[in-house]
Amino acid sequence: MPELNQLATSDYDQTTTYGDRVHIINLYVVEPHPMAPDVSPYSGVVWETVYSTIRQPMVYDDRVAAALTTEGLLEGNQLMLVDDLTPGQHNNPAWCTYGPCPNCAYLIRQDAVIDTVQTWVDVSEMQTAIDRILP
Repeated sequence: MPELNQLATSDYDQTTTYGDRVHIINLYVVEPHPMAPDVSPYSGVVWETVYSTIRQPMVYDDRVAAALTTEGLLEGNQLMLVDDLTPGQHNNPAWCTYGPCPNCAYLIRQDAVIDTVQTWVDVSEMQTAIDRILP
């Protein structure tokens, strides 16, 4: 997150200023490493790490609350969207549609074409991809 925050504040390399030409949107989805007794959606077993600070939210309001209370998560010009979690109706539609991974990244051009996909965000490579498509 610190490198992504630097990119969002436009001082990643002290020379790039994206201003309003780039919008960084974070999508809050399932917790990859929830606290026990909840299991990881990636392993099917309890898989706690140093990042395991909350239990898996089971309803949308709890997921929103978790997103809002994650101190220091977002800095700079970023937007947080929260994936829907309405059991029996809309259970993680963005996560299920765009790839169930904990830290993926997409660069979507103004014409809605997905230009770059990363299964694990690499900020330096994403900056290169952004610079390639900007005029």
